[in-house]
Amino acid sequence: MGPRVVIIGVGNPLARDEGLGPRAIQRLARRRLPQGVEAIDAGTDLLAAIGDLEAADRAILIDAVRAGRRPGTIHRFTLETLLEKSVDGPEWRSAHGLTVVAAIRLAEATGTRLPPTVVFGVEPGEVALGEGLTPAVEAALDELIEKVLAEIRTGG
Repeated sequence: MGPRVVIIGVGNPLARDEGLGPRAIQRLARRRLPQGVEAIDAGTDLLAAIGDLEAADRAILIDAVRAGRRPGTIHRFTLETLLEKSVDGPEWRSAHGLTVVAAIRLAEATGTRLPPTVVFGVEPGEVALGEGLTPAVEAALDELIEKVLAEIRTGG
C-alpha cells in the first residue's frame, strides 16, 4: 500500500457555509478514492482528528476561510504558509471553538508531529444559523473536490 493520505473536513453544517468541510467529505465519500486515502468528517472538533493526522503520511484539510475575497473563491495553502500568515493574513473561521490554526498550534505544542499538509478553503458567503451552503459556495464544491483529488494524485 502507498502512503496513507487523510482528507479531513472541518466545520459546522448547522452554520450555512461553515458546513463546507463536512459537505465536501460527504461528496468525497461517494467517490472511489485511491487505496490508502481516507476521508474524515471532523465536524467542529479538529483536535479529535489529530490522531488521524499524526498517523498519516500526507494530509489535506478542508474548511471555510475568510480572506476578503468573493464568496466561492477557493484558497490553497500549505500548512506552513497558513501558520506563517495567520497573524496578519487569512483568518480561518469556524463556528467551533478553535480555529484550524489554533488547533494545529495546540497539537504541535503537545509534541504532535504532523505530516506535510495542504489546506483548502472556500470563501464563505454566509456563516449564520441555518443548513445548506449558499449558492456561491455550493457552486464551488465540484471544483474544490477536483482540486483535492488532483492534490492526492500529484502529491502537492
